[in-house]
Amino acid sequence: MLTCRTVWRKLAPLGRASATACRQSVRRAGLNNARTPLCVPVAHMSTGPAGGGGDNLKYALLVGAAFAGGLTYAVLTLRGDQDRYLERMADISSRRQISTVKQPATQTLTEPPAAGAAETAAPPEPKPEAPPSPEEPSPPPEVAGAEAATSSEAAPAADAKPASPTLPSHAPYLLIGGGTASFAAARSIRARDPGAKVLIVTDEPNLPYMRPPLSKELWFSDDPSVTETLRFKQWNGKERSIYFQPASFYIDAEDLKSAENGGVAVLTNRKVVHMDVRGNKVKLDDDTEISYDKCLIATGGIPRNLQVIERAGEEVMKRTTLFRKIEDFKSLDKVSRSMQSITIIGGGFLGSELACALGRRSTETGLEVIQMFPEKGNMGKVLPEYLSNWTTEKVKKEGVKIISEALVKSVSYKDDKLEIKLKDGRLVKTDHIVAAVGLEPNVDLAKSAGLEVDSDFGGYRVNAELQARSNIWVAGDAACFYDIRLGRRRVEHHDHAVVSGRLAGENMTGASKPYWHQSMFWSDLGPDVGYEAIGIVDSSLPTVGVFAKATAKDTPKAATEESGTGIRSESETEDTASSAVAPAAPAPAVENKDEYGKGVIFYLRDKVVVGIILWNVFNRMPIARKIIKDGEEHADLNEVAKLFNIHED
Repeated sequence: MLTCRTVWRKLAPLGRASATACRQSVRRAGLNNARTPLCVPVAHMSTGPAGGGGDNLKYALLVGAAFAGGLTYAVLTLRGDQDRYLERMADISSRRQISTVKQPATQTLTEPPAAGAAETAAPPEPKPEAPPSPEEPSPPPEVAGAEAATSSEAAPAADAKPASPTLPSHAPYLLIGGGTASFAAARSIRARDPGAKVLIVTDEPNLPYMRPPLSKELWFSDDPSVTETLRFKQWNGKERSIYFQPASFYIDAEDLKSAENGGVAVLTNRKVVHMDVRGNKVKLDDDTEISYDKCLIATGGIPRNLQVIERAGEEVMKRTTLFRKIEDFKSLDKVSRSMQSITIIGGGFLGSELACALGRRSTETGLEVIQMFPEKGNMGKVLPEYLSNWTTEKVKKEGVKIISEALVKSVSYKDDKLEIKLKDGRLVKTDHIVAAVGLEPNVDLAKSAGLEVDSDFGGYRVNAELQARSNIWVAGDAACFYDIRLGRRRVEHHDHAVVSGRLAGENMTGASKPYWHQSMFWSDLGPDVGYEAIGIVDSSLPTVGVFAKATAKDTPKAATEESGTGIRSESETEDTASSAVAPAAPAPAVENKDEYGKGVIFYLRDKVVVGIILWNVFNRMPIARKIIKDGEEHADLNEVAKLFNIHED
């Protein structure tokens, strides 16, 4: 088509020139014979009077010769263009084969091709140094693998970000965030749609991993290289990795589009900075755009910091850890081996777990561990006061110095020490601070996506199916959902991330299931004291506690030996309690005011149980879940406590 158009452009001026010459010759011939004919018959050009007829014949021959020459030129041009086209295609093919083997790392594509590039009709004219165009077929897998290996070896390690591989421009299932909720959703999607293509985008450099061991088992490992291997022994002695799956479980992001059986790809060190919900696409921090069919937001949360620390300056911030990720664990482990004193600010789950972990290390290295919080005792916002005080004494026995009712007024750096001044005038000097004061849900995408953020609890507001929009779901710490029993809530625990991620994945494949699950959470203060909780556990609510004498099997260590797993929600979330039936011959309830070996604490609102803590009582969570689900008033909670068999030896 293009060749014919080019020939026409060349022949048109020649044709017009020939026609003009013919008209002029006829006009001159008419003048020579003393007449001005408007039209001269063709026969007169050869039979007219002497003089005029001869000129006409000459011009006719001239026009015929011009026409024959033009036709010959057109034929030769067409043949030449065809030969040049075949040579060009052969040259392009040979260049492609050479470039797949010898192409340097600097020529690796860093941006995905446009969505419509593959539909372009005519191939572009490539320059010798350019990479293959998107319209050309891909190289064989063996050659592509060799190219990727060569590129990774040649890429410099000094700059901010290495050269990225060719990323998919479209992902049928796009999961934003690389935590527990995203992994649970990916596994659920693949279970219901075995050929699904799932892309996880995370701003962390690591594959999906579980966070609880970062403040629990990893600190009790005897392996000096635990910060590198990230493998740990559970309380039951079994060893496992912090990662949900090894790298071989996933496929490369650049291979996702061509994967015949689908798969899960993880794009690390990339952050989604903008969402176009109408166009069903996102933009990454390197300006790459990826479109999607279904999207899950599982961005988790960001550790809070104290404003007095943020205002204290760079020297203080350099000596402060906000504990959340693998890098934070590695950093704090290094600090604990090189510093003389560490102060933990916060008396909640994370602060108390880290205090116990570092406290045990202090007996070996002489490290001073200080924990300060505004409450009267550890977990003062969760546990009733008597149990909080007992827990505080337990933490002290681990080698931790407790400073209760401590409100930080200012923090400064002086004489190679951090000085923490409290509002009551007390002064604490330390080498390093760990701020464990809560989590802020990550809702950075709310503005660009036009999603609603809950003003009371934070996080993205979702419906009963965890949907924020028709093709957008939210799971994990960032989801503010409606609980049919307890009202609107936002939960920041591992089990909730597992279950909400799993349900979101099912609904992304068309399940349309409501979220009714009462998620649990657990905390261990070492291998000997632990508890599991469900529902609303707030120390400001009325509580009723029933306790019994503990035995050797009433510890986190014994519980994991029985269940075979250290992440207790992995086993208990699949169980259900069809009915809560008390044992045939229950033992009488025993109240022990001084020693709380094991027991059940009920949290009440309007005389209805809305929360339960199982204190050193394990593998009974389905019963607690059913009690809260039933939502009934109980005249005697001692009788309800018997359902958990706490009086059995």
